[in-house]
Amino acid sequence: MKTTTPLTISSLTAASSLTVSSLTIIVAATLLFPISACAGDLTYRPINPSFGGDPFNSSHLLQMADIQNQYKDDGSDLDSLFAEETAADQFVSSMQGTMISGASSQLREAIFEDGAPPSGTFTLNGATVTYETVNSRVLVKVSDGITTNSFDIPKPNTN
Repeated sequence: MKTTTPLTISSLTAASSLTVSSLTIIVAATLLFPISACAGDLTYRPINPSFGGDPFNSSHLLQMADIQNQYKDDGSDLDSLFAEETAADQFVSSMQGTMISGASSQLREAIFEDGAPPSGTFTLNGATVTYETVNSRVLVKVSDGITTNSFDIPKPNTN
């Protein structure tokens, strides 16, 4: 037959002091010895295949971009962008370039020739060209009614 010892206050105190002392040792060991943490390096991995990411992401990224795109194209602009110019269109474009080149040559001669007025205004096909000579520089403003471009150029020496 097995006999058991009755629990008394002194036996509980001894058991609790043993638990407190073992807890104190565990806490002290934890504080005294550094805990080693294992962590890997942080590395950047691009997602977009254009920047070195996984090439299998391209169809997913394109699909997501198409879903987010709010612009609906009717295709009419593309026809005009890629349309071939006719011979008549090319001729007109060439003539306009020649006319503008000739007018700019005449304007250059009128501004920079000896005895030219210090300021003036020319009109060419809806564009207004205004110039003013200040010291050794010529200030030129070109306006088409919507936008105005300004620049200054040094007046060449005619010595």
